[in-house]
Amino acid sequence: MTSSPWSSEPAGSRRSGGSRSQPGRLIEIVTVVLLAVATVGSAWSAYQVSKWNGVETDEARASAVLRIESSREFGLATQVAAYDAATVAQYAAAVASENEALQDFLRATLVRPGFVPMFDSWEAQISAGQTPTNLLADEEYLDELFASSDALDAEAGEATVRSEEAGANGDDYIRLTLFFASALFFAGITASFSNRFSKIVLLLGSAVILTTAGVLLAGYPVA
Repeated sequence: MTSSPWSSEPAGSRRSGGSRSQPGRLIEIVTVVLLAVATVGSAWSAYQVSKWNGVETDEARASAVLRIESSREFGLATQVAAYDAATVAQYAAAVASENEALQDFLRATLVRPGFVPMFDSWEAQISAGQTPTNLLADEEYLDELFASSDALDAEAGEATVRSEEAGANGDDYIRLTLFFASALFFAGITASFSNRFSKIVLLLGSAVILTTAGVLLAGYPVA
């Protein structure tokens, strides 16, 4: 077949040139795909870093508030314990002086309603010839008195743990962002090379990094 007189090169030459362009076209397609995946992955990782940082801040703030409330409840419980101890001292003095009227007055006006069962228990122990339980050695009394403070402190500890976990998750996504950025770099510089082998090596490196990043991403929690 003869070439057209209007053509600058033979038809066979054009066919062979088109054949040689197919691998180059494939490399371009793969490059675009890798760049797209790396860009989306990098953006998603950055978004997750922002979200987890927010969770970390919120949980840290909640922990601080709970610590303050726990300290307040602890202070109140300590004051109640001091009040109960003072009441016990006055009641003991009334018992020692056999002043029943003062005993009745103390029970009716000064003793906390929640502390009355403790008095009843002591009186039963005294009647049985036993030594009353030391106020500060009574685990049941102390547990009830400081229950609110202990509960708030436990909640604060849980919030602290959640804050630390959120911070660790954010760090993981930061590292993942570096993976995607590396893959983006390797795929992006292929245009700077004319050698087909160099481009293939760079694209393979980008693909390996993206695969590793994908495996890691599958195991990370989402905020």
